[in-house]
This record gives sequence, structure tokens and C-alpha cells, in this order.
Amino acid sequence: MIIEIVIYLSLGAFTGLLAGMFGIGGGSILVPSLIFIFYGMGFESSIIFLMAIGTSLASISFSAISSALSHHKKRSVEWPLVIPLSMGMVLGAFLGARYAATLTNENLKWIITIFLILIGIEMISNFTKSLANKDQKLITLSKSIMPIHGSWIGFLSSIIGIGGGSFTTPLMIAGGYNIRSGIGTAAACGVPIAVAGAFGYMYFGKSSEVALPPGAFGYVFWPAVISISLASILTARLGANISHSISEKNLKISFGIFLILIGILVIAN
Repeated sequence: MIIEIVIYLSLGAFTGLLAGMFGIGGGSILVPSLIFIFYGMGFESSIIFLMAIGTSLASISFSAISSALSHHKKRSVEWPLVIPLSMGMVLGAFLGARYAATLTNENLKWIITIFLILIGIEMISNFTKSLANKDQKLITLSKSIMPIHGSWIGFLSSIIGIGGGSFTTPLMIAGGYNIRSGIGTAAACGVPIAVAGAFGYMYFGKSSEVALPPGAFGYVFWPAVISISLASILTARLGANISHSISEKNLKISFGIFLILIGILVIAN
């Protein structure tokens, strides 16, 4: 048990460090890492992907709250949009968990792999920042349409096990907001996605026909959640400080390549 806790603490520290350096929520790191760890721990193979996704969302819930408060203090959260977005995100994330529970490991493996490769390509090409630099309003983000956007963002994020920043930030920028507001608003939206998604994985996991490991409630493995959350909070600020001392471009290219390789490892496993 001690070895397992050390592994989770190390993963949390690594996730927090990279999250601070690259401004990501950590799900793109947590999910593939937890898949390999749970395989090594001998979890039932049919639920490993669901356990990894649910545990990732629960872990992100804690860091997302901290991140949202930090961006709020910097006045970079568009709260009038967060509220209608969250209405759709909560429903979408819960339904995403329900849908994921019906998928096979092979289905989830391909979904996660494709996402990791796409995010890796985005990191290398810096598409989001390029979109922001164009300073063009491509779509209209009215309050009435935001719950619809929130629903698909929550649905996809819950299936993948992320906080949704990869979808919300580009959406905000396409709507004419600057990248600072996009990131801040995405950070705030990560809370309802992660909480609703984690609740969904716990709820639907309770009826699992496969025996769950001790410490799990539904498809959320709480020993991992607690350790990862504590460690990631401690190292996130260090990562942010490191990001200011080295080349952002080289960092993103390196991390993009890293995510693509992880995606390949997931599908090859």
C-alpha cells in the first residue's frame, strides 16, 4: 500500500508540475498514466479505462477549484458565460459518464489515443494561440446558445477524463475573447465538468457487474484521488515558475511530442 501511495504522489507531483508549466488541467497526463498503473496493480482489465477516467475527473475536481479561484482574482473569468455554459456542462458530463460505461475498452482506447494525438499536434502547432493572434470573431456566443455548447463540451470531456479546457478555450477565442479570458473561463468551467463527470462515474460504476478494487466507489479509486490531488497542488506553482524561465515554444513542442508518444503507447498496449 505504501508503494502505491508513493506512486500516486509521484504522479500527482509530475502532473501538477506539467500542468503549471503548460497551463493544462492534467487529465491528458492522468488518464494514460492511471491506465498503465492500474494494469500493473492487477485491476480487472474490463474496468481499467473507466477507473482511470473517473479517477482523473475526481482528481481534477480539487485542482480545478483552486485554479478557478486564482483566475477569478486576476479578473480573467467571464462569469456571465460560465453560468449558462455550466448548465449544459453538468448534464453533458453526467451523460458522458453514462455513455462511457457502455463502451468497450477498445472503444475507449481509440478515443483517448486520438485525443492525445490531436492535443499533441495542437501543442506543436500552437493553433489556439494562433487563433487568438488573428483577433477575429468567428462565432457569436449568446447566453441562449451557451448551454448547448456546454453540453457537448461536458459530454466529450467526461468520456476522455479531462476538465474541458481543450474545448472551452478555443470556443471562447473563436467568440472574440482574448486568450487570457479564454483560459480563465475554461478553468472555471472545469469545476462543473469534473464534479458532474466524477459523480457520474461513481453513480454508474456502483452497478458494475465486475468486482471493484478496495478503496473504489464506483469507477473512482479514492486512494489515488487523494494522493494525486495533494501532490499536484504543491507542485503546480513550481511548474508555473519554471515556465517563465525557459522557452515556451520549445516546452510546448516537447510536450506535444510526449503526448503523441503516450497516445501511441496506449493504443499499442
